[in-house]
Amino acid sequence: MKVFVFDLLAYGEQLERLKIGNELPYPLPKKYFKPDIAARTYAEHLEAWEELDHLGYDGVGFNEHHCSPYGLMNSPNLLAAAAAQRTKRLKLLIYGNLLPLHEPLRLAEELAMLDCMSNGRLISGFARGIPREYQVHNVPLAQSRARFEEAFDIILSAWTEEVFSYRGEFWSYEDVAMWPRPVQQPHPPIWMPVVGSKESIEFAARHNLPITPGLGRSRGLRNPGTALLPTTYRSASAPMSPTARPRRCARWDPTTSISIKLCSATAISPRQNCNAKPAIRPLPRPIT
Repeated sequence: MKVFVFDLLAYGEQLERLKIGNELPYPLPKKYFKPDIAARTYAEHLEAWEELDHLGYDGVGFNEHHCSPYGLMNSPNLLAAAAAQRTKRLKLLIYGNLLPLHEPLRLAEELAMLDCMSNGRLISGFARGIPREYQVHNVPLAQSRARFEEAFDIILSAWTEEVFSYRGEFWSYEDVAMWPRPVQQPHPPIWMPVVGSKESIEFAARHNLPITPGLGRSRGLRNPGTALLPTTYRSASAPMSPTARPRRCARWDPTTSISIKLCSATAISPRQNCNAKPAIRPLPRPIT
């Protein structure tokens, strides 16, 4: 069993008083932001990730969200780069970069840099994000899947080909030889989160990608009509390494001022029976 911590890195002040119903107002204006609290929040989480490394955890998960105090990781690569310099063994799971929203060659370069800076500890997750983030970045939501798939192809080409050219609907490149290259060859492990989309599961199967079923509001993976499509997923061409399926098991407050989700890991790979229920065991508290 592998143990990863998935950290949303929420703003370090309670804002419950501002809620309308169950949600904070959006957009939340600048007047509610306190720079000293943001600076303290980042510092505390960096210290927590360093402590995870000392305690022998397997990895920490970073995410990308925008314009919300629920998550201050606008750039997960930037936070992972900082963590790479504070840790020695901890895997750095970027879960994940939102491919439809960003220029893919720049992402490929940043992730290659990060793999070099961490000496091969990167796990690169690619995701699509939520509708609000498309509004923020002025990207049509209807283009989400096409942009994701095109960006995926470009990043893999940049990582693996000696020199590559690409002509796409959204991005085009001519005679690119990327420097630096990732430490892990042919490229860092790629994971993909899914919440029940048939197309996403089929994409993961076609590219032999480990998936981590999410815990979204949709019935998604619990719906017999769309549940993981075992036949499609098992048709992947080669066996893959096990992947982590996050479940909320416990809470840990290493600095007395933040809480982080603990995740236990269970294997879901293309050769498994994906309808089987994995055994999840609660994790002991790392410190008392």
